[in-house]
Amino acid sequence: MPKRYRRNASGLGLGLCLLALLWAPPASGDKRDDELERKATLFRDALVERHLSREGIVLYRVNLQTIQSDLQDGRYPNLADAPTFTGQLAAAMCARAKKAETPEADLALAEIALSGLEALMHVTGRPGLFARSLRRDAGRDVTGLSGDWHPADAPYENFVFRSDASADQYANGILPAIAECAERFPRRSRDLIVAIAGHLDQNQLRLMDVDGERTRYGDLSPRSGFGFNSIFKVTGYAVFVLASRLDSDPRWVERRDQLRDEARVPAESKLTNLRVLGITNHSNDLMAWNLYRVLIPLARSERDPALDDLLDGMQRARKRVAPYKNAYLDAVYCLLEEEQCTPELRAQIQDELARFPLDKTLRGSPPELEDWPRRWIPGRKWRRLARDLVPIELRAPSSFEWKSSPYRLTRAPVPNHEYTGTDYLAAWALARPLTGYRAAKPRCPQGNP
Repeated sequence: MPKRYRRNASGLGLGLCLLALLWAPPASGDKRDDELERKATLFRDALVERHLSREGIVLYRVNLQTIQSDLQDGRYPNLADAPTFTGQLAAAMCARAKKAETPEADLALAEIALSGLEALMHVTGRPGLFARSLRRDAGRDVTGLSGDWHPADAPYENFVFRSDASADQYANGILPAIAECAERFPRRSRDLIVAIAGHLDQNQLRLMDVDGERTRYGDLSPRSGFGFNSIFKVTGYAVFVLASRLDSDPRWVERRDQLRDEARVPAESKLTNLRVLGITNHSNDLMAWNLYRVLIPLARSERDPALDDLLDGMQRARKRVAPYKNAYLDAVYCLLEEEQCTPELRAQIQDELARFPLDKTLRGSPPELEDWPRRWIPGRKWRRLARDLVPIELRAPSSFEWKSSPYRLTRAPVPNHEYTGTDYLAAWALARPLTGYRAAKPRCPQGNP
């Protein structure tokens, strides 16, 4: 077993010990915020117990009947977006740590998640290219699994990984993690972003898979989608903005300036999502706001010429998503535009999180939705949608609530399967500072962990 992997595995045990010792429900504070923090503790405990692999990867959908043996044997679920959820966990914990009086528990879990991102990259054998998911030991038989799976080379010869990473995993998970964790974990954050920037720089801003071909959704160049796919090219631009901030190699500044001034990526990427007759892809909204979350603070701190274009694009995106009452997107907006974050919007965020259901099992739709008014025109993939927003507590569980349609109605149940609460943790981590919440100093529980 490689030294890096042994260190990550031992860090997981130490981190879990710190979590047990230091992350306890608060004893004082605003009553509703106390309840939100207790809910975060329940989601965190469930994540650590049954949604976190030995390598630090978030297993966002698990079979409750087999997960304990799966964790032991490495037969992890066949997942397609592990970098997104693992990165979101790292970003959430680093964001919490910035405002915590005792950040040790948050940083311990952030370090575990960063180890997971590192494992997802190193297992491919190509710096900057991440696997969608991986399996180890007894899980290496991938017969019948969907996706493209490959055996890993030494020193990861006991692993197999799923390839064909896409831009959304970088925009939604990896880049927010690097940006949020750079202050506390500067070397690890720098190493990750340098690897990604190097990969794109060598491959004309494309994600090149282990077979030497571009991944299906891996064109991050200004020409992606014939120049119209703004989300993808902004993702490529964000990579070099972050790399130029965290590393001194002049290549990153040169690429950043070329994309900004010659290719005019920020200026020509103000429309980050399309909506035609009400049909839209809500995942693109999540990508856009995660990119603004990374880019706008950096542009402000460096007085970057792209700032005005980024702010213009953000305000256009705000008009589109404001009716959704999406707690995560609203919290990002509040952090980027504090003067526009009204008391009413803060209360709305708090209310959405208060009504966020603790049950993340893949149950069917509740009977209350059977007679809910439908739209005449279905949504993407011909799914029937409600005419008005569905209350968050009635929606079918989503792997990540903030990228799903708030108008969704039906879903077939999948017995014994459960999603993780990473979506709630990500939103509450950003919303906590907006409420002025300060948790009481945690106390060690009685007995040994």
